[in-house]
Amino acid sequence: MDRECDYLLSFIANDLDKRKKRRFKEHLQRCPDCLKEYEQMTDVWHSLYLDIEEQEVPETLKSEVMDFIFDEKEENEKKAGRAYINEWTNALFKQFPPAASITVLLLTGLVIVLVFANSHLRNEMAQSSQNNEQPARVVSTFSLQAAELGVEHLNTGGSAVILQQGKTRSLVVQVNHLPQLAGSEVYQVWLLNNGKRESAGVFKPDESGAGILTYQLAQDLKFDQIGITVEPDQYSIEPRGEKIVGSS
Repeated sequence: MDRECDYLLSFIANDLDKRKKRRFKEHLQRCPDCLKEYEQMTDVWHSLYLDIEEQEVPETLKSEVMDFIFDEKEENEKKAGRAYINEWTNALFKQFPPAASITVLLLTGLVIVLVFANSHLRNEMAQSSQNNEQPARVVSTFSLQAAELGVEHLNTGGSAVILQQGKTRSLVVQVNHLPQLAGSEVYQVWLLNNGKRESAGVFKPDESGAGILTYQLAQDLKFDQIGITVEPDQYSIEPRGEKIVGSS
């Protein structure tokens, strides 16, 4: 086999410079073996696109795999790595038929992706397990009273607590004897700090007027008061309705 035949895989992968690409195109015209393998591999490659459905990979997984393959090392290590890959792939295509070689390459890439996905999943599960093993503790409490002392709000009130479990902070709000809502109305919880408000979500009470909301707090979120308003719908980014309950 002509030495030029060794460039077949690099030519298909578009990994040759202009001069070598032009020389290999000329080589294809006079080498029936390379031309036959080139046509076979091209047909297999296009058929794979028809049979395989692309799946979106999580962005974090993509970065981990790419960092593993293209880790920024010294230039001589990069060249040695690429040379080893080219040598391995060329040997693979010499030993096996083109269709089988492409299948092996695709399976190898799939194994690498699955190994890193499994490692990433194990790390997340280990961190979650570590958090769940730690007991939740109450770090702050709030007493909630009706904003208006009318007869209809006489018994309205509740409490809120901040729970800490590992590095996770959660707010749990519970209110009783809330007036019933109409249509698309919702109760919305606001966290206040120096006049600034941030929404902690919305909820609807049950038939007895009892409502509960759980909200995971960002690590850097600080607030000193809680207010609950009745909003015309769930899309308020600032209070539009009447304040019903607040912390003292």
